[in-house]
Amino acid sequence: MNTPVFKHEPVLLNEILALLPPTLQNEYAKSTPKTISSTQKKWMLDATFGVGGHTQAILKKHSSLSVIALDCDSSAIQWGKENIKPYFPKQSLHLIHANFHLYSDLTRSCFPPFLKNTGFDIIIVDLGVSSPQLDQAQRGFSFYKDGPLDMRMDRTKTFLARDIINSWSGKQLTELFYLYGEVYKPARVVKAIIKQRKRALLESTKQLADLIANTQGWRKKGSHPATPYFLALRLKVNEELEGLSYSLPKMIPSLNRMGRLFVLSFHSLEDRIVKNIFKKAHKKEGYNLTKKVILPSREEIKRNPRARSAKLRVFERR
Repeated sequence: MNTPVFKHEPVLLNEILALLPPTLQNEYAKSTPKTISSTQKKWMLDATFGVGGHTQAILKKHSSLSVIALDCDSSAIQWGKENIKPYFPKQSLHLIHANFHLYSDLTRSCFPPFLKNTGFDIIIVDLGVSSPQLDQAQRGFSFYKDGPLDMRMDRTKTFLARDIINSWSGKQLTELFYLYGEVYKPARVVKAIIKQRKRALLESTKQLADLIANTQGWRKKGSHPATPYFLALRLKVNEELEGLSYSLPKMIPSLNRMGRLFVLSFHSLEDRIVKNIFKKAHKKEGYNLTKKVILPSREEIKRNPRARSAKLRVFERR
């Protein structure tokens, strides 16, 4: 049976498949040290399931693998149960609505009981926004589609982007756009936001995107001037940088020996956090396999423009 048709290409998939741990290969059993059981059931954690692109590809390649898949977006989990799980009847695929930011003993309370003391051979963390989130205007992630200023990945939360835009002080907004969006001089845009919200609150993505474009202008061909501002808002609404800094160091010890942690980031702030955590753990808990970050090829970027800013780093537990 074929997997469902969905116009989504997992980023850097070939590079990830090429770097899967050798413990997954049957031929590895011949040279495996006695301390590692080559017949032990292999587990993977997909910490950011989305539409399951990476999970599907890896399950096709390694049919005996079992997967725990997390996503803080309940619609992604529901989509996976309806469209992915039925296509892998022989696989052990557990889809759980949970945020990997809480990865700890607390998150593990959501795992099946038999996995409590089991480690993972693969952990994948894809920090990008999923295609459905970008393509659905009502989610509020895209400045090319007119929707509410929402930007929540987990819609059980109540904190929205419009709360920041319409209630934060000028100083708070300036710091947010400078630190999270890496906007060197956001003052003009911040003043325009404050002036506008005195007349009427900003409620839609188009309102905000147009305000930014009209205030700042198009300085870079092909890059919408609202890009870093929307990024800053999304990062703050979902506490993405804080969650990554907290959870990633806790994932490394949960890898089995020679298990590998793959992290896909899409901007410098995320990549810097991943790089520093891997550097700190290098030789203490394992080895950073990507001292030189892996980038998408020109062919992949041409085929899938959303991959253009992707960076892949891999850590192996020893």
